[in-house]
Amino acid sequence: MRFRTMNFTCIPIHMGSHSRCQMTVDRREYRDGGKISIDNPNDPLDLLSKWIQEARENGVIEPNSMSLATVDASGAPRNRMVLLKFLEGDEIGFFTNMESDKSVEIHALPFVSATIWWPEMERQVRIEGKASEMDRSKVEEYHSSRPRKSRIAAWASDQSRTLETREELLRKFEEIESEFEGKEIPLPPFWGGFRITLDRVEYWLGRPSRLHERVVLTRDADSWSEQRLYP
Repeated sequence: MRFRTMNFTCIPIHMGSHSRCQMTVDRREYRDGGKISIDNPNDPLDLLSKWIQEARENGVIEPNSMSLATVDASGAPRNRMVLLKFLEGDEIGFFTNMESDKSVEIHALPFVSATIWWPEMERQVRIEGKASEMDRSKVEEYHSSRPRKSRIAAWASDQSRTLETREELLRKFEEIESEFEGKEIPLPPFWGGFRITLDRVEYWLGRPSRLHERVVLTRDADSWSEQRLYP
């Protein structure tokens, strides 16, 4: 697959004490990437699995990264990048500190959305659903598979809390690394994961003249319906 690249130019604009940057980009035509074909609407993540694999085979960095949106206590949207770590049936999952802002927001309002975007492949997947805590056994399994330093970092980071200096974080990391020297690193009690049970999945594929392909799969009780959308 031939990747498409884009050239950006930032033109600085200074207005008083504020800095602005006017973005200019060489607009390029989308390729003819074919059509979106859903083999079985009742297997809504089958195409997502295939697209992630194709992205990996074509050298896309972190092909399983996704933008996860939640809502805070005031009703304002919050967004951040996380790694999609499992995909099965009508569920996807990710792991995180259960005391982080995202976890607090999910516990208060479990409805979330996620977007996976591969600009090199001109493909996007949007997901909407309800998040719930993952089984502890699955979290344990994933934790044991992580690199040792990542497991130490899980203990060292009070995620989303105020950090006075980076040196404080590095010092805490070194203390925990010393504490567990020569030992197995247990799963922190505050670390876990969420599974998102899907209600809606939309597949998007870039096409020439901005006549993009959009196919949405929507849950209807125990089955899924398929519709095409105008771009």
